[in-house]
Amino acid sequence: MKKRSILLASILGGLLALVCLLGLAARPGVARAAAEPQTGAFITLTVQAGDNLSKYTFLYGVTGSQLVASNQFKDPNLIFPGQVIVVPVVKSFTPSLTTPFYYVVQAGDQLNVLAGGFEMDPGIIATDNNLQNNVLVAGSTLFIPAGPHRHFVAPGETLQSIAARYGAPVSLLSSGNPGVTNPNAIFSGQPIFIPIQYGAQPVPITGNPAPTAGPGTPTTTPVPGATATNTPAPTATVVGAGNLIQVTVRAGESLVTYVERYGVSGWRITAVNPLLLNPNLIFPGQVLNIPVAVSFTPSRTTPFFYGVQAGDTVDSIAAKFEMGPDTVAFANPGTAFAAGATVLIPAGPHLYTVKAGDTWTAIAGRYGTTGVALATANKAPDANTIFAGQLIFVPIQLDENPAGFN
Repeated sequence: MKKRSILLASILGGLLALVCLLGLAARPGVARAAAEPQTGAFITLTVQAGDNLSKYTFLYGVTGSQLVASNQFKDPNLIFPGQVIVVPVVKSFTPSLTTPFYYVVQAGDQLNVLAGGFEMDPGIIATDNNLQNNVLVAGSTLFIPAGPHRHFVAPGETLQSIAARYGAPVSLLSSGNPGVTNPNAIFSGQPIFIPIQYGAQPVPITGNPAPTAGPGTPTTTPVPGATATNTPAPTATVVGAGNLIQVTVRAGESLVTYVERYGVSGWRITAVNPLLLNPNLIFPGQVLNIPVAVSFTPSRTTPFFYGVQAGDTVDSIAAKFEMGPDTVAFANPGTAFAAGATVLIPAGPHLYTVKAGDTWTAIAGRYGTTGVALATANKAPDANTIFAGQLIFVPIQLDENPAGFN
């Protein structure tokens, strides 16, 4: 009789645990299937099919050793769906530049504006929350990952001050932005890529207004540049197939603008503009040649032009060419993407979503770089760890030959 009672208690306990697990997995409005602790406790998550520890290092900005230390794994390489894992990051609804946090969607929130306020590409938030058509549901909870971030330079900022804002070394920003050839020559409105910092302490978002989490709290104005996707416009004059691209300088632009936008070195730009006596002094209205042939053939490594089709949006065009929408918008300031318009698709950077069977080397080959360089740019734990669905940042490769989409 005693053994029977023990057996019955064990079965009931197992059923209760199963009911609790199913209840957590079915909670509406939660961005990822995870047990949500009270604010201030460590984040816990429920493993989904296809997950591995490497995936969590990217999402939560923690090292593999930190995950292992916080969980009693028999084998860190063997986790299974339904398993509950502790992530050594305190759950918080306070926006942070270095660590993940949660955000409660408010009525009227839009993904582009929200992502701009958090200095992050909207595609990253959409992917990590499995958003359908980028639609936000008021009252639902979004998971905002540890990074990577994109910061738009404000007047008076330097690479040093931006690095300090993120609590990061300047070398991290320099390595993540190969288009910034001179750390002392950045310009207002320029996008700066901020790699994930593993094991970092929280750094609250300050300086630029950001959305505020919590029920009943309105969303504030996004950072400068976050709404650029609403009114982009062509910046280059198409002068005929086979000829060089010509640009008319706009206020706030510099040669660094064109180095990043067109993927060419500064010396190459000066070489085809003999009347440019001082490369550091260009002015609005000035016409410059860019040593890139006009092309309408899509390329992963060089810029090209695209004719906007009916139904196209900035988001759909960016997704088609493996970019963040802000990257496309920044290359086309000033005019809406209307059907029939010609817009510039810049040289990069690109955002690539890993597919089953991909490797760092295979992905790198498409973009004219190496697997080691790509893994390093994404701060991967090692050059062999990659998983389907992972979002990969591909830096701009300067002076490359065209590499068509296939």
